[in-house]
Amino acid sequence: MPSKLCAQSSPDNIGFENGNFQNWKIYAGSIAIENNQNVVTMNEVPKAISGRHTIISNKNLVDPYGGFHLIPPSGGNYSVKLGNNVSGAQIDGISYLMTVPADQPEFTLTYQYAVVLEDPDHQPFEQPRFIARIKDVEKNEYIPCASFEYVATSSLPGFKKSAEYESVIYKDWSPVTINLSGYQGKQLLVEFISTDCSRGQHFGYAYVDINNVYGDLVTGSTYCASADAVSLSGPSGYQTYNWYSADRTINYGSGQSINIKPKPADGSRILLDIVPYTGFGCPSTVSTVIHGIDYELKVLNKDVVCQGAEINLLDPKYILNKSEGFTYLAYEDKDLTKPLNGPVKIVADKTFYIKGGNSKGCESVVPIEISIFNAANISTKNPDAVCYSESVDITNAALYLGNLEGISRSYFADEAATQIVPDPQHIDKTGRYFIKLSNQMGCSKIISIEVNVKDKPVLKVTNPEPVCIAAKVDITAANLFSGSDASFKYSFYKDPELSELLTDPAHIDQSGTYYVKAVSANGCTVSDKIEVRINDLPVLHVKNPEAACFPDKVDITNPALYAGSTTGLNYSFFYDEALTNKVTFPKAITKAGTYYIKAANDGGCFTTGKIQVNFNTAPIIVLHKPKAVFDNGFVDLTASEITKGSSSFIKAGYFEDAYLKRPIADPTKVNRAGVYYISIQNENGCITSAPIEVDILPQPKIVVPTAFTPQKDTNNRLYPFLVSIQKLISFKVYNKWGILVYQSENLANGGWDGQFKSQMQPLETFSWFAEGIDTFGGKFQSKGKTILIL
Repeated sequence: MPSKLCAQSSPDNIGFENGNFQNWKIYAGSIAIENNQNVVTMNEVPKAISGRHTIISNKNLVDPYGGFHLIPPSGGNYSVKLGNNVSGAQIDGISYLMTVPADQPEFTLTYQYAVVLEDPDHQPFEQPRFIARIKDVEKNEYIPCASFEYVATSSLPGFKKSAEYESVIYKDWSPVTINLSGYQGKQLLVEFISTDCSRGQHFGYAYVDINNVYGDLVTGSTYCASADAVSLSGPSGYQTYNWYSADRTINYGSGQSINIKPKPADGSRILLDIVPYTGFGCPSTVSTVIHGIDYELKVLNKDVVCQGAEINLLDPKYILNKSEGFTYLAYEDKDLTKPLNGPVKIVADKTFYIKGGNSKGCESVVPIEISIFNAANISTKNPDAVCYSESVDITNAALYLGNLEGISRSYFADEAATQIVPDPQHIDKTGRYFIKLSNQMGCSKIISIEVNVKDKPVLKVTNPEPVCIAAKVDITAANLFSGSDASFKYSFYKDPELSELLTDPAHIDQSGTYYVKAVSANGCTVSDKIEVRINDLPVLHVKNPEAACFPDKVDITNPALYAGSTTGLNYSFFYDEALTNKVTFPKAITKAGTYYIKAANDGGCFTTGKIQVNFNTAPIIVLHKPKAVFDNGFVDLTASEITKGSSSFIKAGYFEDAYLKRPIADPTKVNRAGVYYISIQNENGCITSAPIEVDILPQPKIVVPTAFTPQKDTNNRLYPFLVSIQKLISFKVYNKWGILVYQSENLANGGWDGQFKSQMQPLETFSWFAEGIDTFGGKFQSKGKTILIL
């Protein structure tokens, strides 16, 4: 924004130029409606809320609704976004407490804003809005002409409808200049607030940037005296502008900016009437005084410096009449297209140009000549190029042309003469080197010399592939030197000293190390060695594997089958003698037959053989579960009826585990229930196993309690407990006189309740007798005594 620069500094970070909210307070809250009034409730928060108080630094970003850049083109490097496009009756705000300089009776604040609001067509007091206001802290009152509220409505000045979202209106960046004259020395609170709609369903957000420049409301009043017109600009953000002479007899025109021609007399006062948009400020009149200035730049005409001296052409030494309010620039060319930034290093006589000017258009351009004091008229001639194995002496006097009397020389690797060459008599790297010539006056001159050390030619040697005995190797083949210098001429030798020339390098028939010398087109030589390997045919011994028991698998890769063969062979296995059908799983052969072997050494030589695989049939095992026995008996697992139906076998084994690792101590007397394993082995040594289950039952028992309590809640009936008894035949109870007081065959009544003939029997001992059929069908009897307890 155009403005007059003033001496006072801007409040720190008021324009967010630190890239953060330093010195700003941050607020968040909600909006509500009370008595048809929009009520804003905010609380200070300790830090910015992500997505609601956002510092923007990327000048390429644009708003999705309005398409405008998020940082104003005429603003700084940062802006702030308040709010977002998420609804929820949210309020987001920031504030800055500033003090108007006491020595500034005329003071302005310019900010820029852009607004994006949903327009839901609610009542005005319910709509989303953006609020910008300034409070007089001492009076605790908002300044009427500096406080604005932009409520979402399509009739707002400067607002447009979003092309992509019909319900959204937006306003691109707009500047507002606030006249705060008369508030010098006072504290003012600058506030910016964005709100959603009060119903909580529509959003509103805004962007804010504050210019860090303050001064007169009217700019351009100071002009160059030689100009025939004066251009004036008023503050931004007003609806109308009218320009007048001090006595209002002359109306110079309307609009924010005007060009008055011919220009008014020096010292004339110009009045500007400014009228804001309705509801956005108060009409006022501001003024400015026209002032013309003359300026002619004066510089030092000529200066002589030492070779390589660095000078700043903007120093007072060269600009003789520097003035405040003017800026000065130095250029390399008279067309002023090559500006200089900072000091310039003088390496040759040259004319530069200095330009002085101010913001009113006054300019003056003058030349300045800078010459070099030459230490001597000395130059160099470049030495002849040498091969990579040689070096160049840049101290050799024959390389220098001119009078070297009284001149000292030092040698450097850089033009700034900071990197000393440690051994200038033996330069072995191509490059530009620098010689500093110094005389007794302290002036020096840097000259350069080019050294060309030819690169070591590239010789790449690939050893030939190993061959089998009787074959010959051609070490002159071009493919062995692929990637080498194309200009090479090769010769081949027996020894590393390259003294014994090979007579027939294209037909090498012995393994060994040979040597090649390569000479490039520029005469540089390089050498290397070539390894030749001629391999013997491998020896293959094959031992057929033992016949396996089907369905076991045979591993024909087992090294033991090839004992005695050449070590380090690579084996591959095939189904056919032509070696075309490769065995997929040679470690797990499942089919008997002849297989074929290819045994190759590292040199690619190979021999073949065959191997025979045989399988024996495993016996078939059939097991019959033995009859269960009581725990006082035994099961004989060796009984012939258990393996009846199995194929013939010569040996049987009896084990506790499926892996046949734990033999049963005595398989003829097994008296523990569980699963056991029986294996059989045929005459071929093939073994088959299977599990067998053994049932051991407890001995039959009929158990009757030794006492019972028929008149208690528990144990109130007498009945037998049966173990390994499949059926009870009878249960009888006798008193001490031998009289039968109770009997039952199936205990359907739950046992004896202690009564005989409906009379409870006395406390005494009774005898009982029980008879039943055990698990295996045998008859079992038991008897005993019990006490009836009342």
